[in-house]
Amino acid sequence: MKLFLSIVGALLLGLLIGVGSAFQAISTGWGVDMLQNKGWRVHKNLSSPKLSVYAKAYLVNSGQLPLPQDQALYFFTYVDSAGQNLTANCRYTLEGDDMDAFWWSVSLHNTDFMPFENNAHRYSFNMSNIIRKNDGRYNIIISAEVSDGNWLPLNSVASLENTRFMMSFRMYGIDKKISENIGQLSLPTLLNKGCV
Repeated sequence: MKLFLSIVGALLLGLLIGVGSAFQAISTGWGVDMLQNKGWRVHKNLSSPKLSVYAKAYLVNSGQLPLPQDQALYFFTYVDSAGQNLTANCRYTLEGDDMDAFWWSVSLHNTDFMPFENNAHRYSFNMSNIIRKNDGRYNIIISAEVSDGNWLPLNSVASLENTRFMMSFRMYGIDKKISENIGQLSLPTLLNKGCV
């Protein structure tokens, strides 16, 4: 009887670990190969037919349908340039320059990769609608407080609750040499300018 209970216990433990790890992989992309650059992460070869079962399930669950990496790159981050979590009670500046791409955009999301709700219904900027400085560079303010210029608003309720959020930076129509040198790209810098 003791042996039977030990076998059943081991099977239940194995089932629990298997289901838990599968859920983690499917819901967060855990186990999907990633590359990093300045806190920005990019899934490696998400459009490859050689993806693992978990990676394919993650894509289905997330609703993403990525282009091949030699055509587009999808960067995302949950942290600022100092490695601290992005929270709505802080003010951030995203500083960057034009990228060697046909088109690029930067967007504000909740941690489920959905648009971060705000009263202005403004969720992104792109190379066509961003206001640049005289040297061609740009700054985007990310805060709950109203700001002039390139401002991505965080809502005041989220600010009071210190809600976490994420940013994405997407590049389309890229040169093959860019996709082969992701670690050397000069990606935007996300600076924390203070929290309340």
